[in-house]
Amino acid sequence: MSTYLPELRAELSFGDVCEAEFLYDVHVREDAHSMGMRMSGETFAQKHWQLPGAAAMFIPALDPGEGETFALAHGTHHHALVLSDDCLIASALGRDGSGPKNRRLLLAPIVAASEEEVQELEGENFGRFPLPADEHFASHCIADLRRCFMADARDVHKALAAGDFRTRSVSDETAGALAIRWSAFTLRRGPFVAEDSLEKFAEHLLDTGRVAQEDDAVAAATLLADVVSAAWGYEGRGVEGAGNAADDGRAPDEVIAELTAELERLREATARALTGLGELGPRRELLPR
Repeated sequence: MSTYLPELRAELSFGDVCEAEFLYDVHVREDAHSMGMRMSGETFAQKHWQLPGAAAMFIPALDPGEGETFALAHGTHHHALVLSDDCLIASALGRDGSGPKNRRLLLAPIVAASEEEVQELEGENFGRFPLPADEHFASHCIADLRRCFMADARDVHKALAAGDFRTRSVSDETAGALAIRWSAFTLRRGPFVAEDSLEKFAEHLLDTGRVAQEDDAVAAATLLADVVSAAWGYEGRGVEGAGNAADDGRAPDEVIAELTAELERLREATARALTGLGELGPRRELLPR
């Protein structure tokens, strides 16, 4: 599976990798402080900073002026992964012709990683998303979902217009996996979390003697996890797809067919899970209290 697309998507989208001078994973600590902004004189700027003209100075000891929101905080410059959904992006950037809004887009910083570090994240780590190297980009990376920050949509719009903001777009498969990992991290819901929880359930079946064979416990847990995956597909490809189809003006019959197909997958997965639970064998006799 390719991590990235060979070319950028037509519009800024969920999962896009971005770079700009103002992308810092800013966060506050107890030393956060408001700052006042003053302009230096030209002579001062030339003498101390070798600048050709006056420069802005941000000083924590000064109270901010009216309308100033400057603050001292911590942050490191990074490439970043867009985590805002496509509808929010479109609205914030004013793609309906209304222009960019005073809103913010959510991003996660991206850090370089080794192949081993990326492979390790295929498991149960909810807060870090692997971006393996592929034929379109030769370096392994990790998006750190635990360190999200926000960027003003007006500045993002300006950088996009200048043509120097986006660097890569992820494939549909990678975007789907990112959505599952993001849901796991923020809500503790979805297929990624279900797989983790049901692995524990399979171990519990063995530890309590409810089943004797590991294969039987794994099979039961897998069937239950399949239901969550089918429900995820129904909500995404089915329900969300129906809403998108309505926005795009697609024929209702086509939408109904897709909803029906997703519901059939969900029904079949549920039926298999119920059968699997029923085949776990007789319950152990409960010991008297």
